[in-house]
Amino acid sequence: MSDKTVKIDASNASVPVKDPATATTTANATTPAGETKLTNKELKELKKREKAAKRAASKPANSDASTGANSSAGNPSKTQKEGKQVAASSSHIKKQMNSAKIKESNNKVPPMVGHLETREQRISSSPQIANIVHPSIFSLTLKISTYKIVGSTSRCLSMLEAFKEVIKSYETPEATSLQRNLTSHLSHQIEYLKTGRPLSISMGNAIRWLKQRISVIPIDMKDDEAKSQLIDEIDLFIQERILYSDKVITQSASKHIQNNSKILTYAHSEVLEKLFKFCSLEENKSFEIYIIDSKPLFEGKKLAKRLSSINNIQCHYNLINSLSTVLERSDIDFCFLGAHSMLSNGRLYSRVGSALVAMACKNKNIPVLVCCESIKFSDKVQLDSVTLNELGDSDDIVNVKPFNKKGFNLEQYLTGLKVAENNNKPQQQQQQQQNKKINDNNNNNKSLKVDDGDNEILKNWKTELPFLNILNVLYDLTPPEYIQKVITEFGALPPSSVPVILREYKSST
Repeated sequence: MSDKTVKIDASNASVPVKDPATATTTANATTPAGETKLTNKELKELKKREKAAKRAASKPANSDASTGANSSAGNPSKTQKEGKQVAASSSHIKKQMNSAKIKESNNKVPPMVGHLETREQRISSSPQIANIVHPSIFSLTLKISTYKIVGSTSRCLSMLEAFKEVIKSYETPEATSLQRNLTSHLSHQIEYLKTGRPLSISMGNAIRWLKQRISVIPIDMKDDEAKSQLIDEIDLFIQERILYSDKVITQSASKHIQNNSKILTYAHSEVLEKLFKFCSLEENKSFEIYIIDSKPLFEGKKLAKRLSSINNIQCHYNLINSLSTVLERSDIDFCFLGAHSMLSNGRLYSRVGSALVAMACKNKNIPVLVCCESIKFSDKVQLDSVTLNELGDSDDIVNVKPFNKKGFNLEQYLTGLKVAENNNKPQQQQQQQQNKKINDNNNNNKSLKVDDGDNEILKNWKTELPFLNILNVLYDLTPPEYIQKVITEFGALPPSSVPVILREYKSST
């Protein structure tokens, strides 16, 4: 009898036992075949969401268990209802997780740059702090995200002006001090500011300086005095580190521009615009500027528009695909480039396309000069433009209207003739022939307009072309061997002297 029971127990025990290899194969078989593999960063985010969902689901269950344990023991139907609610909440969480996976796969970011955050990921990962964000930070974030404010210097200036408004309207809560609470209050503003675009190097340096100045405010100082002192220090910082630095750089770089010089530049830079205006208006020099530009931002249009109204400057606007032609046909003397940042290893981190321009000029033995303020210097070391960069919207590259259409000039000419004929006729005849005019215009437009289907091939590329990835990288990295010198407020230095300036500045502060 005991042997039988042992056999029965052994048979029952052998049912759930499985080989580990078969267990893994069955586990792999249960996973859906169409699901894409997630990166380590995405897996960590999913685990965080699962933990947060479990905590949110366990909170009401724990509170109900502590208050009504006796009643639930006497009412089994109530426990069944609670179990159904927990199951429904878990299924709802799973649906949210699946929808989150689908949204991430629709971003279509190549795995090589999967570690870079898109704007959707920045918004989803940011905390819900809209109730404590200052209105000036709201408007600044909107302008930065829509590229109304572009450029490292312009963004830094606008951020400091917004911080002045935040400090003016700040009120210290009870049982705290300004030195401790204002830093955390500014941190919330900065976190929301990051949702528009990542902070530039100059913005990060300015934020670190401001927090350091807040930390050294005496504890016994009144709030009004402390706020007025901080605002005055911000104004002094803007004057010394940005405005005065630009003046020194323009005076130093103007020595390289002479009468009848031919200068090549790329995109738009605030300090270069001040340099060209200073040479023309203050020093009365006449020279030519070749502006190279590229999509999707077309920043060079802003520079060409502002310099074309000056008599002493002759502007030439070209796209980057005609760079080799410009270098072949025109005798360029110098190439001036702006900077987003100068890294510690002497590399230039600037608008995408700057490395191509510098390399082409180096090939033609044209000196490349970089104008950069010391506030843009960074102690980071970077060897490529993939490790650290910013991703723009891919649709900005695709949705570009064509510059010209076939038959457009003929269409405008015919409509102009019809308008001239109608102006010579009496008003009564115009009213009688109004319907006929509309029909004629529609017929002419149908016959003259070309089908723009070719221009909208990539209109729905995210859904119709699953294997196509369009990457909009905003910055690139220029090696130091392509750069002859970097002009700063400390003078003209080689790219290898960037760590020296960083060390001297840190020791002085």
